Formats: sequence, structure tokens, C-alpha cells
Amino acid sequence: MATSHTRELFTAMAGLSGLSMEAWLSGLAGTTLLGRLPTLEEVADYAAFVASDRASAMTGAIANLTSGALVD
Repeated sequence: MATSHTRELFTAMAGLSGLSMEAWLSGLAGTTLLGRLPTLEEVADYAAFVASDRASAMTGAIANLTSGALVD
């Protein structure tokens, strides 16, 4: 995340709360049902799966990759 647009976005959002980005992310993690945020590897694994032949029967899906921040 060191050179990503996400870092800029997260830093700005944290600044609005008066927190460092690290403190802001830690606070977000505490609000999820799993008590953590999803990892980049988990998101990449899902993206690789839906792009693969193994997902050929999927006609549409909404993936909840929020570690339980959004309960559906």
C-alpha cells in the first residue's frame, strides 16, 4: 500500500477523524465480526477464482469481502 492510491485515500479519511492511518485501520478492524480486515491475498484469491474456469457456472454474484463489517 506504500505507493497506492488506497494509501492516499485512507490517509485522508483518517485525517478527517484526527487519527493516523494505522490507528484508523486498527479501529476499522475492531468493527468487523472477524476482528480484522481482509488481506490483499484473500481479495486476490477471490479475484483469481472468479476469473477462472472453476467459476464458469456463476452467472452473477456479490462478494462480501468485508470480514463481517457488512452483514448480509
